[in-house]
Amino acid sequence: MGLIGRQQSTGAFAKLDDISTLFDGSRKIFNLTLGGEAFYASNPFTLLVSVGGVIQEPNNAYTIIENQITFTTAPANGADGFITVLSTVSSTTQQVFRFFNAGRRAGGVVQINLQNNSFAILDRTGTYHAIAMKI
Repeated sequence: MGLIGRQQSTGAFAKLDDISTLFDGSRKIFNLTLGGEAFYASNPFTLLVSVGGVIQEPNNAYTIIENQITFTTAPANGADGFITVLSTVSSTTQQVFRFFNAGRRAGGVVQINLQNNSFAILDRTGTYHAIAMKI
């Protein structure tokens, strides 16, 4: 049955490839694919995830890192499920980012030049992570 009412004019809605055949009751991490190709969600809130007929809450029941979904609790063996993409970035032109503006706790904004530079990010545990950009 088609959509009743006003048709959607923007957005890319798609059902990701089925991962429920891999549910075994112990595995928590699954690759996300669309048409056999790796799918990278922009954030977990752009996905509608259902396991065993229950809609899963983003960042609580699952997280997304790169093209993988990690469930907090392993889906039960034989459970059904699906993942629908609710939103993607729709752009016909390539965006080039040369600078990144970051806010500071003390106020103000720091502009970071990304061209051929490297920098480090300090996480909450106090660990620095080096990042290199070649743009």
